[in-house]
Amino acid sequence: MNRPMPTDRASRILEITRVFDAPREEVFRFFIEPDLIAQWWGPDGFTTPAGQVAVDAKVGGKHHKTMVLESPEIAAGMGVAVGAEFPDAATIIEISPPGLLVLSSEPQPEMGLVERTITRIELHEDGRGRTRVVLVDGPYNDMMAPHAEAGWTQQLRKLDRHLAG
Repeated sequence: MNRPMPTDRASRILEITRVFDAPREEVFRFFIEPDLIAQWWGPDGFTTPAGQVAVDAKVGGKHHKTMVLESPEIAAGMGVAVGAEFPDAATIIEISPPGLLVLSSEPQPEMGLVERTITRIELHEDGRGRTRVVLVDGPYNDMMAPHAEAGWTQQLRKLDRHLAG
């Protein structure tokens, strides 16, 4: 089973559970179809243009997204320009539609990501057409864990709005 594991340099593992008022098959599509990913991927202040998403939904396939920073306030706080791009070139290491997607991303030390991360996304039927998503992600160091958790929380809120709309 592919799950993130703590290391000496990055010991924090995130676990976020969210229930969506949509069938599991529909929610899963929002994790693997580029046009749907582009609608919600990225925390507040970021977008992910559809042309910057590429997914090959199989083991060993790519799950690439490039977020674009659009918030002047966040840009100023980060010391980067509006329009700065933040790529994530993940690889699918496990997939079982519509119940499981596991991604692996290489370290990006320039971004504070000091270890390879594993993102495990489990989708469970939760009755009456709802889906419970359990996201386990990491490992992160103490500096990056709060940012990753806030980012996932904001992204999942965006996803919830798209599924409800």
